[in-house]
Amino acid sequence: MRLSRVFVDSPLGPNATLDLPKDTAHYLSNVLRLRAEAELLVFNSSDGEFRARVCSASKKSVSVELIEQVRAPKEASPSIHLLLGLSRSDRMDLAIQKSTELGVTAITPVYTEHGEVRLKAERTEKKLQHWRKIAVSACEQSGRLDIPTINAPCALYDVTTEGAANRWMLDPSGEDVFPESIENKHIDLLIGPEGGFSIAEIDWARGCGFRVVALGKRILRTETAPIAALAILQHRFGDM
Repeated sequence: MRLSRVFVDSPLGPNATLDLPKDTAHYLSNVLRLRAEAELLVFNSSDGEFRARVCSASKKSVSVELIEQVRAPKEASPSIHLLLGLSRSDRMDLAIQKSTELGVTAITPVYTEHGEVRLKAERTEKKLQHWRKIAVSACEQSGRLDIPTINAPCALYDVTTEGAANRWMLDPSGEDVFPESIENKHIDLLIGPEGGFSIAEIDWARGCGFRVVALGKRILRTETAPIAALAILQHRFGDM
């Protein structure tokens, strides 16, 4: 039987006992109905993954004892920063969920000329918390240890791309394709919203060192393009 996995944003170590966060405790106790002596997996990106045993469980709280480390932390390879044109809620949620499953290291939503979504300041923090919960849930489901960083939305022209050795922009106009091999596995991947990129944005990206690539002859939706591109990149340079 597969053990449930939960992310805990606190230090983990053998023989430690900890009270799980309220939302996590509610899920384990009221949804999965775990009781004392039940086993599960607890993880975070800095300490790895531990087999744990439930010490006590009620409707509002769950306490667990960490038994042993089963996986040590591991640096992501490759390191992929996804710069994704901000789109409607359901599409953005799906893109973040699947990109997390496929090993993206960081995600920055970007405002573009053809993008229809503009978040007001008071909504931005709520959206960030929502997206981060989606990423945590995707890590718990997929077996990832590290939670990708979800950055606050910013304008495309304000994006900083320092440190990435490989910068690729997805657009149907692209004449380039992903290379067969790379030496430095630090990647910036820029993907537009439903309306795609403007000519000015493509010119800006090229000026910043992005190579414009196309994924064949098909026009992919904004939530499909990250899945296809990340699958290709992980197959060639990562752990797929």
